[in-house]
Amino acid sequence: MPTFVLNTNLSRSTIPDVLAEELTMVLAQELGKPKKYIAVHIVPDQILHFGGSSEPCALGSLSSIGKIGSKQNKTYTKVLFDLVNKHLHISPDRMYIVFQDLEPANVGFNSNTFA
Repeated sequence: MPTFVLNTNLSRSTIPDVLAEELTMVLAQELGKPKKYIAVHIVPDQILHFGGSSEPCALGSLSSIGKIGSKQNKTYTKVLFDLVNKHLHISPDRMYIVFQDLEPANVGFNSNTFA
Protein backbone atom coordinates (compact mmCIF):
# COMPACT_ATOMS: atom_id res chain seq x y z
CA MET A 1 0.00 0.00 0.00
CA PRO A 2 2.87 2.41 -0.29
CA THR A 3 1.93 5.86 -1.51
CA PHE A 4 4.24 8.51 -2.88
CA VAL A 5 2.89 12.04 -3.30
CA LEU A 6 4.98 14.64 -5.10
CA ASN A 7 3.85 18.26 -5.02
CA THR A 8 5.68 20.64 -7.33
CA ASN A 9 5.42 24.17 -8.65
CA LEU A 10 6.21 22.94 -12.17
CA SER A 11 3.41 23.00 -14.73
CA ARG A 12 1.68 19.80 -15.82
CA SER A 13 3.06 20.19 -19.33
CA THR A 14 6.64 19.73 -18.06
CA ILE A 15 5.97 16.44 -16.27
CA PRO A 16 6.54 13.36 -18.43
CA ASP A 17 4.05 10.51 -18.01
CA VAL A 18 6.94 8.08 -17.64
CA LEU A 19 7.84 9.62 -14.26
CA ALA A 20 4.88 7.99 -12.48
CA GLU A 21 5.67 4.66 -14.14
CA GLU A 22 9.32 4.78 -13.10
CA LEU A 23 8.45 5.86 -9.56
CA THR A 24 6.07 2.89 -9.30
CA MET A 25 8.70 0.43 -10.52
CA VAL A 26 11.46 1.78 -8.28
CA LEU A 27 9.25 1.91 -5.19
CA ALA A 28 8.01 -1.65 -5.73
CA GLN A 29 11.61 -2.84 -6.05
CA GLU A 30 13.04 -0.84 -3.12
CA LEU A 31 10.15 -1.51 -0.74
CA GLY A 32 9.76 -5.13 -1.75
CA LYS A 33 6.03 -4.63 -2.27
CA PRO A 34 3.90 -5.72 -5.25
CA LYS A 35 3.62 -3.09 -7.98
CA LYS A 36 -0.18 -3.41 -7.93
CA TYR A 37 -0.26 -1.86 -4.43
CA ILE A 38 1.97 1.16 -5.17
CA ALA A 39 0.14 4.48 -5.57
CA VAL A 40 1.91 7.51 -7.04
CA HIS A 41 0.27 10.95 -7.04
CA ILE A 42 2.05 13.82 -8.80
CA VAL A 43 0.50 17.21 -8.09
CA PRO A 44 1.73 19.94 -10.48
CA ASP A 45 1.02 23.67 -10.64
CA GLN A 46 1.28 24.25 -6.89
CA ILE A 47 2.03 27.62 -5.35
CA LEU A 48 5.23 26.45 -3.74
CA HIS A 49 8.28 28.34 -2.53
CA PHE A 50 11.42 26.74 -1.16
CA GLY A 51 13.96 28.87 0.69
CA GLY A 52 12.06 32.00 -0.30
CA SER A 53 12.32 31.27 -4.02
CA SER A 54 9.77 30.12 -6.57
CA GLU A 55 12.43 28.37 -8.66
CA PRO A 56 11.50 24.73 -9.45
CA CYS A 57 11.03 22.77 -6.23
CA ALA A 58 9.07 19.87 -4.77
CA LEU A 59 7.73 18.35 -1.57
CA GLY A 60 7.32 14.60 -1.41
CA SER A 61 5.90 12.13 1.07
CA LEU A 62 6.35 8.38 1.13
CA SER A 63 3.96 6.37 3.32
CA SER A 64 4.00 2.63 3.83
CA ILE A 65 3.01 -0.10 6.24
CA GLY A 66 6.48 -1.16 7.31
CA LYS A 67 9.70 -0.79 5.32
CA ILE A 68 10.15 2.77 6.61
CA GLY A 69 13.11 3.49 8.87
CA SER A 70 16.28 5.51 9.08
CA LYS A 71 18.43 2.93 7.29
CA GLN A 72 16.00 2.32 4.41
CA ASN A 73 15.04 5.98 4.11
CA LYS A 74 18.57 6.92 3.07
CA THR A 75 18.28 4.56 0.10
CA TYR A 76 14.77 5.75 -0.79
CA THR A 77 15.92 9.36 -0.59
CA LYS A 78 18.76 8.80 -3.05
CA VAL A 79 16.60 6.88 -5.54
CA LEU A 80 13.65 9.27 -5.41
CA PHE A 81 15.76 12.44 -5.60
CA ASP A 82 17.65 10.98 -8.58
CA LEU A 83 14.42 10.20 -10.45
CA VAL A 84 12.89 13.61 -9.76
CA ASN A 85 16.08 15.33 -10.86
CA LYS A 86 16.33 13.15 -13.99
CA HIS A 87 12.79 13.90 -15.18
CA LEU A 88 11.97 17.30 -13.66
CA HIS A 89 15.44 18.83 -13.29
CA ILE A 90 14.69 19.84 -9.71
CA SER A 91 17.89 20.18 -7.73
CA PRO A 92 18.12 17.88 -4.69
CA ASP A 93 18.62 20.94 -2.48
CA ARG A 94 15.18 22.22 -3.54
CA MET A 95 13.14 19.28 -2.30
CA TYR A 96 12.09 17.51 0.89
CA ILE A 97 10.68 14.01 1.33
CA VAL A 98 8.79 13.09 4.49
CA PHE A 99 8.54 9.40 5.43
CA GLN A 100 5.58 7.91 7.31
CA ASP A 101 5.42 4.39 8.72
CA LEU A 102 1.73 3.55 8.97
CA GLU A 103 -0.07 1.13 11.25
CA PRO A 104 -2.04 -1.54 9.31
CA ALA A 105 -5.23 -0.69 11.21
CA ASN A 106 -4.97 2.93 10.01
CA VAL A 107 -5.03 2.11 6.29
CA GLY A 108 -8.23 1.19 4.44
CA PHE A 109 -8.32 -0.80 1.20
CA ASN A 110 -10.93 -2.88 -0.60
CA SER A 111 -13.65 -2.20 2.02
CA ASN A 112 -11.41 -3.23 4.92
CA THR A 113 -8.19 -2.33 6.70
CA PHE A 114 -4.87 -4.13 6.57
CA ALA A 115 -5.20 -5.22 10.22
